[in-house]
Amino acid sequence: MTDFNSSNNSRKQNNPFNKWDNLVFPKRRENQNSSSNNNESDSNITAIAGNWIEAIGTIITAIGSTPSTIFTQQTLTDFNIIGNILEAGGTAIAAESEDSLLNSVGDQLQAIGNLAVVAGILGNNEQSSQLLEMQGNLLQVVGIGVTINTQGQQTLLQTISNTGNIIQLIGTVIQVFANTDTQEGIEMNAIGAWIQVVGAVITALATE
Repeated sequence: MTDFNSSNNSRKQNNPFNKWDNLVFPKRRENQNSSSNNNESDSNITAIAGNWIEAIGTIITAIGSTPSTIFTQQTLTDFNIIGNILEAGGTAIAAESEDSLLNSVGDQLQAIGNLAVVAGILGNNEQSSQLLEMQGNLLQVVGIGVTINTQGQQTLLQTISNTGNIIQLIGTVIQVFANTDTQEGIEMNAIGAWIQVVGAVITALATE
């Protein structure tokens, strides 16, 4: 594939019409290159911002999911709501920078999952609220799973980012199976939330 593209590029560079175009319209070529660089730079900034907002959201969510003698239950609930909203916003922003349709869909599924969790927290019916939260976590699992890249040769940063996504996936799966009606389930949920934090921060650090 690389050799084929390289050959094509060589033919384009040697094409006399391209040379003539460059001589007659040098500014056009400069503007095209400048526009391409600006778009790539904007995309990188969007990806970095989105992933760090998501990482901050996971930290706040993890604090809200951890039993505490310092914060009231209402404060912990508020942390959970704010954290999940930040996670949804972060992944939605990151989706805008994705070149791959699959990755964009994965990010959007995660965002929808976070919003479903928020809806579950705010719900009045305990049974339906728990169901919504579980479905939200499942959507996040699917979304994260879709964004994990297992094909082709990867750079070091891509490998690190993938590792972060896998860690997030593990944390979210733990939360799916955590029964928050029991003390053991509450602790499992907290562990899953903090594992997600580790994964989200690793992914954010690897974003270029």
